[in-house]
Amino acid sequence: MTALSSLPPEPLAETEAQKEARRREKEARRLEEAKGLLDPESRYKALYNAFRATQDLIEMGDKKARFALVIISVLNAVALLLFVRGGENLLPKVGIWATIIHVEIGAYVVGTIYYIWQAIDALRPRGIVIPSEASLPSLIEPGASMRVLFYGDVVARSRENYRRVWHDLRMDNLQTELADQIYTLATINQRKYEALTRLYTGVAVMTAMLGGIIATIGAYRLWP
Repeated sequence: MTALSSLPPEPLAETEAQKEARRREKEARRLEEAKGLLDPESRYKALYNAFRATQDLIEMGDKKARFALVIISVLNAVALLLFVRGGENLLPKVGIWATIIHVEIGAYVVGTIYYIWQAIDALRPRGIVIPSEASLPSLIEPGASMRVLFYGDVVARSRENYRRVWHDLRMDNLQTELADQIYTLATINQRKYEALTRLYTGVAVMTAMLGGIIATIGAYRLWP
């Protein structure tokens, strides 16, 4: 009897009220966490996803620029076929009609050169300047970008210094650098898509000019 009486009493079963209170406490804690600051791992993941999204926009812009160049190539092929194969039988050589055609052709050529330049501006690489190693940070500072991700900053350091910086790197250093890179890529995207807007405006203008040339030739051929 003495041995049995020395055993600890069994815990009472949790009541429904206690379960509900515990559930509410967990829910309140979850809501508070949702309103508060991100933990370092979640913040890095969010920044990385934003970085990938800006990179995807750059790749999408490059595809749009190449597609615009394909359209311009088709327009130029039609124009070349019209001017070369048409020859003297199709194009007027003298008179007011010849003057109009020559002006239209000249405007079309200038427009083609200008809008191809816009395609080059949209596709050209940006941000490839390699800094000097002395300009890069070497001492770890909390919350500072140590510039260890961009390839230009990587190759600017010696292998030993690059490894040393990574050895002491903090999570907030990576977060700051990712935020800086997202801002830089956003600036690149802004310039790229401004050039793309001009480029696709040019595609529409070139299409209209080529249509005008064809209409002028048609009017010349039908004119009595």
